[in-house]
Amino acid sequence: MIPVFPVPEKGGCCFVAYENLLKSVDESAQERERELLENARVTIESLKKKAREQAELIRQSQISDAEKSAGVEKNKLMYIAGAENKARLITVREQLFSSAFNEAKLRLSDLRNRPEYPDIFKKLTVDAAGALGADIFHVHVDKRDEVLCKKTLASLNLHADIIPDLDSVGGLVVCLPDRSVIISNTVESRLERAQERKKLEIYSILSGD
Repeated sequence: MIPVFPVPEKGGCCFVAYENLLKSVDESAQERERELLENARVTIESLKKKAREQAELIRQSQISDAEKSAGVEKNKLMYIAGAENKARLITVREQLFSSAFNEAKLRLSDLRNRPEYPDIFKKLTVDAAGALGADIFHVHVDKRDEVLCKKTLASLNLHADIIPDLDSVGGLVVCLPDRSVIISNTVESRLERAQERKKLEIYSILSGD
Protein backbone atom coordinates (compact mmCIF):
# COMPACT_ATOMS: atom_id res chain seq x y z
CA MET A 1 0.00 0.00 0.00
CA ILE A 2 1.35 3.46 -0.93
CA PRO A 3 1.88 5.56 2.22
CA VAL A 4 0.23 8.96 2.33
CA PHE A 5 1.79 11.54 4.60
CA PRO A 6 -0.46 14.33 5.94
CA VAL A 7 0.51 17.91 5.18
CA PRO A 8 1.35 19.94 8.29
CA GLU A 9 -1.52 22.25 9.06
CA LYS A 10 -0.55 25.90 8.82
CA GLY A 11 -2.51 29.08 9.36
CA GLY A 12 -3.53 31.22 6.41
CA CYS A 13 -6.16 33.62 5.25
CA CYS A 14 -7.74 30.98 3.06
CA PHE A 15 -8.62 28.75 6.01
CA VAL A 16 -9.76 31.34 8.58
CA ALA A 17 -13.30 30.59 7.37
CA TYR A 18 -12.84 26.90 8.18
CA GLU A 19 -11.63 27.66 11.74
CA ASN A 20 -14.48 30.12 12.33
CA LEU A 21 -16.96 27.53 11.06
CA LEU A 22 -15.55 24.84 13.36
CA LYS A 23 -15.68 27.25 16.32
CA SER A 24 -19.30 28.13 15.56
CA VAL A 25 -20.31 24.49 15.22
CA ASP A 26 -18.47 23.52 18.39
CA GLU A 27 -20.27 26.29 20.34
CA SER A 28 -23.62 25.10 18.99
CA ALA A 29 -22.81 21.53 19.92
CA GLN A 30 -21.74 22.58 23.42
CA GLU A 31 -25.04 24.43 23.90
CA ARG A 32 -26.95 21.34 22.82
CA GLU A 33 -24.76 19.24 25.09
CA ARG A 34 -25.68 21.41 28.08
CA GLU A 35 -29.37 21.00 27.25
CA LEU A 36 -29.04 17.21 27.07
CA LEU A 37 -27.07 17.04 30.31
CA GLU A 38 -29.72 19.19 32.05
CA ASN A 39 -32.42 16.84 30.75
CA ALA A 40 -30.42 13.89 32.05
CA ARG A 41 -30.09 15.59 35.46
CA VAL A 42 -33.85 16.21 35.69
CA THR A 43 -34.57 12.62 34.66
CA ILE A 44 -32.17 11.21 37.24
CA GLU A 45 -33.59 13.43 39.99
CA SER A 46 -37.08 12.22 39.12
CA LEU A 47 -35.90 8.62 39.26
CA LYS A 48 -34.21 9.24 42.60
CA LYS A 49 -37.39 10.74 44.01
CA LYS A 50 -39.49 7.84 42.82
CA ALA A 51 -36.95 5.38 44.21
CA ARG A 52 -36.98 7.13 47.62
CA GLU A 53 -40.76 7.07 47.70
CA GLN A 54 -40.80 3.42 46.78
CA ALA A 55 -38.17 2.61 49.40
CA GLU A 56 -40.20 4.43 52.04
CA LEU A 57 -43.31 2.43 51.24
CA ILE A 58 -41.25 -0.74 51.39
CA ARG A 59 -39.76 0.20 54.74
CA GLN A 60 -43.21 0.98 56.11
CA SER A 61 -44.42 -2.44 55.13
CA GLN A 62 -41.18 -3.99 56.43
CA ILE A 63 -40.67 -6.11 53.32
CA SER A 64 -36.90 -6.41 53.15
CA ASP A 65 -36.83 -8.44 49.95
CA ALA A 66 -38.92 -5.87 48.14
CA GLU A 67 -36.61 -3.12 49.44
CA LYS A 68 -33.60 -4.84 47.91
CA SER A 69 -35.45 -5.29 44.66
CA ALA A 70 -36.34 -1.59 44.59
CA GLY A 71 -32.68 -0.66 45.07
CA VAL A 72 -31.67 -2.86 42.15
CA GLU A 73 -34.40 -1.37 39.96
CA LYS A 74 -33.35 2.15 40.94
CA ASN A 75 -29.75 1.51 39.91
CA LYS A 76 -30.93 -0.12 36.70
CA LEU A 77 -33.13 2.84 35.73
CA MET A 78 -30.40 5.36 36.53
CA TYR A 79 -27.89 3.44 34.41
CA ILE A 80 -30.31 3.21 31.48
CA ALA A 81 -31.14 6.92 31.68
CA GLY A 82 -27.44 7.87 31.69
CA ALA A 83 -26.58 5.56 28.80
CA GLU A 84 -29.50 6.79 26.69
CA ASN A 85 -28.62 10.45 27.19
CA LYS A 86 -24.95 9.87 26.41
CA ALA A 87 -25.88 8.04 23.20
CA ARG A 88 -28.27 10.84 22.27
CA LEU A 89 -25.56 13.42 22.90
CA ILE A 90 -23.09 11.60 20.65
CA THR A 91 -25.68 11.36 17.87
CA VAL A 92 -26.59 15.06 18.09
CA ARG A 93 -22.98 16.22 17.98
CA GLU A 94 -22.16 13.93 15.05
CA GLN A 95 -25.16 15.28 13.16
CA LEU A 96 -24.15 18.88 13.88
CA PHE A 97 -20.58 18.40 12.72
CA SER A 98 -21.59 16.42 9.64
CA SER A 99 -24.02 19.17 8.70
CA ALA A 100 -21.37 21.84 9.29
CA PHE A 101 -18.77 20.19 7.08
CA ASN A 102 -21.31 19.57 4.34
CA GLU A 103 -22.15 23.27 4.53
CA ALA A 104 -18.44 24.10 4.29
CA LYS A 105 -18.08 21.99 1.14
CA LEU A 106 -21.08 23.74 -0.38
CA ARG A 107 -19.68 27.19 0.41
CA LEU A 108 -16.33 26.26 -1.13
CA SER A 109 -17.81 24.81 -4.31
CA ASP A 110 -17.22 28.11 -6.13
CA LEU A 111 -13.77 28.73 -4.63
CA ARG A 112 -12.09 28.54 -8.04
CA ASN A 113 -14.10 31.55 -9.24
CA ARG A 114 -13.06 33.81 -6.39
CA PRO A 115 -10.33 36.44 -6.94
CA GLU A 116 -8.28 35.12 -4.01
CA TYR A 117 -8.10 31.58 -5.43
CA PRO A 118 -4.69 32.00 -7.17
CA ASP A 119 -3.14 32.95 -3.83
CA ILE A 120 -4.86 30.02 -2.12
CA PHE A 121 -3.62 27.64 -4.81
CA LYS A 122 -0.10 29.01 -4.42
CA LYS A 123 -0.14 28.43 -0.67
CA LEU A 124 -1.45 24.89 -1.13
CA THR A 125 1.34 24.26 -3.64
CA VAL A 126 4.04 25.61 -1.32
CA ASP A 127 2.76 23.50 1.58
CA ALA A 128 2.56 20.31 -0.46
CA ALA A 129 5.88 20.72 -2.25
CA GLY A 130 7.60 21.64 1.00
CA ALA A 131 6.24 18.53 2.73
CA LEU A 132 7.32 16.34 -0.19
CA GLY A 133 10.83 17.78 -0.14
CA ALA A 134 11.82 16.68 -3.67
CA ASP A 135 13.23 18.60 -6.63
CA ILE A 136 11.38 16.51 -9.20
CA PHE A 137 7.78 15.44 -8.69
CA HIS A 138 4.38 15.10 -10.31
CA VAL A 139 1.41 17.37 -9.70
CA HIS A 140 -2.17 16.16 -10.13
CA VAL A 141 -4.75 18.92 -10.56
CA ASP A 142 -8.22 19.51 -11.87
CA LYS A 143 -8.21 20.33 -15.59
CA ARG A 144 -9.56 23.76 -14.71
CA ASP A 145 -6.42 24.48 -12.70
CA GLU A 146 -3.87 23.33 -15.28
CA VAL A 147 -2.94 26.82 -16.54
CA LEU A 148 -2.90 28.26 -13.03
CA CYS A 149 -0.68 25.40 -11.88
CA LYS A 150 1.86 26.10 -14.64
CA LYS A 151 2.01 29.76 -13.67
CA THR A 152 2.28 28.95 -9.99
CA LEU A 153 5.11 26.45 -10.44
CA ALA A 154 6.98 28.90 -12.64
CA SER A 155 6.61 31.70 -10.07
CA LEU A 156 7.99 29.38 -7.38
CA ASN A 157 10.78 28.10 -9.63
CA LEU A 158 9.54 24.55 -9.20
CA HIS A 159 9.76 21.85 -11.84
CA ALA A 160 7.09 19.17 -12.04
CA ASP A 161 5.01 17.21 -14.52
CA ILE A 162 1.40 18.41 -14.40
CA ILE A 163 -1.28 15.74 -14.74
CA PRO A 164 -4.81 17.20 -15.02
CA ASP A 165 -6.75 14.15 -13.83
CA LEU A 166 -8.42 15.32 -10.61
CA ASP A 167 -12.04 16.25 -9.97
CA SER A 168 -11.74 18.77 -7.17
CA VAL A 169 -13.08 22.15 -6.06
CA GLY A 170 -9.48 23.27 -5.67
CA GLY A 171 -5.95 22.38 -4.64
CA LEU A 172 -3.59 19.68 -5.82
CA VAL A 173 -1.96 16.33 -5.12
CA VAL A 174 1.82 15.97 -5.36
CA CYS A 175 3.79 12.75 -5.48
CA LEU A 176 7.20 11.34 -6.31
CA PRO A 177 7.57 9.96 -9.86
CA ASP A 178 7.42 6.38 -8.52
CA ARG A 179 4.39 7.30 -6.35
CA SER A 180 6.16 6.02 -3.24
CA VAL A 181 5.05 9.21 -1.48
CA ILE A 182 1.75 10.94 -2.21
CA ILE A 183 0.56 14.11 -0.51
CA SER A 184 -2.97 15.34 -1.04
CA ASN A 185 -3.54 19.04 -0.47
CA THR A 186 -6.91 19.54 -2.11
CA VAL A 187 -9.64 21.54 -0.42
CA GLU A 188 -11.59 18.31 0.12
CA SER A 189 -8.68 16.47 1.74
CA ARG A 190 -7.97 19.35 4.10
CA LEU A 191 -11.62 19.46 5.16
CA GLU A 192 -11.62 15.69 5.72
CA ARG A 193 -8.51 15.89 7.90
CA ALA A 194 -10.06 18.72 9.91
CA GLN A 195 -13.28 16.73 10.31
CA GLU A 196 -11.45 13.63 11.56
CA ARG A 197 -9.43 15.73 14.00
CA LYS A 198 -12.59 17.27 15.46
CA LYS A 199 -14.23 13.85 15.76
CA LEU A 200 -11.31 12.58 17.82
CA GLU A 201 -11.62 15.60 20.09
CA ILE A 202 -15.34 14.99 20.55
CA TYR A 203 -14.93 11.29 21.40
CA SER A 204 -12.14 12.14 23.83
CA ILE A 205 -14.37 14.64 25.65
CA LEU A 206 -17.35 12.28 25.79
CA SER A 207 -15.27 9.35 27.03
CA GLY A 208 -13.64 11.50 29.69
CA ASP A 209 -10.08 10.90 28.41
